Amino acid sequence: MTGRALGPYGWSLALHGAVVLLLALGASFNSPEVIQPLPIEAVVVDQSVIEALALERRIDDQRSREAAARRERERKANEEQARAEREQREAKEAAAAELQSKRQAEAERRKKAEADAAVKRKADKEAAARKTREQAEARKKADAEAAAKRKADADARDRAQREADLQARLAEEERRAAAVSSGAQAQYVAQIRARIQRNWIRPPSARAGLKCVVKVTQIPGGEVVSASLGACNGDEAVKQSIISAVLRSSPLPTPGDPTLFVRNLNFEFVPED
Repeated sequence: MTGRALGPYGWSLALHGAVVLLLALGASFNSPEVIQPLPIEAVVVDQSVIEALALERRIDDQRSREAAARRERERKANEEQARAEREQREAKEAAAAELQSKRQAEAERRKKAEADAAVKRKADKEAAARKTREQAEARKKADAEAAAKRKADADARDRAQREADLQARLAEEERRAAAVSSGAQAQYVAQIRARIQRNWIRPPSARAGLKCVVKVTQIPGGEVVSASLGACNGDEAVKQSIISAVLRSSPLPTPGDPTLFVRNLNFEFVPED
């Protein structure tokens, strides 16, 4: 037992014990007789020692219990701290796992949203392209139908115009034929021939039996555009005099019936001798 563990009572008991031991040893060395200790003193010393030892044991037991309690408290505190740290660590890990899960879920949501948006953009683009094609085809079809209608209308107008022109020509030919058969055109040509003969200046070289075919091109109203001769038995001076007479006669007489007008008129010029 250490000095710190004995305490004041322990040292007292140890000192008494040492004195008793020395007395006993000294008596044994000085006399062969055995010295018996005084009963009263022995009882008192032994009882003190016993009480002191008992007190020391109680103190030691108390200290042991306190130390054990302290160690138990420390152990529990350590366990509590370890449990708290473990729970805090597990909470952090759970929070980190939950955050990671949320981040992953958010990333998957964004990825899905982007994929859906890409699919929608592609669908919208295809729909717009399809609509553009359909509109272009519709315009092309409408243009083709309009062009076909315009062509059909133009063809119908052309046919109607041709038919009208044909009917007008037929009517004109009928009127002309009727006028010719009635002698009106012969009278019209005779009027033109007579005017030219009146405007003809006979050259000295002209002989009896003169006969020339006159070719006249005129426009409505009788204005002469050109004049020439066909077969003619006169000399050059005679031919030139006849052409001059035609030009001086412009404008030529017009027919009473416009259908009798002849643009290219041919007739014989036979002057009276």
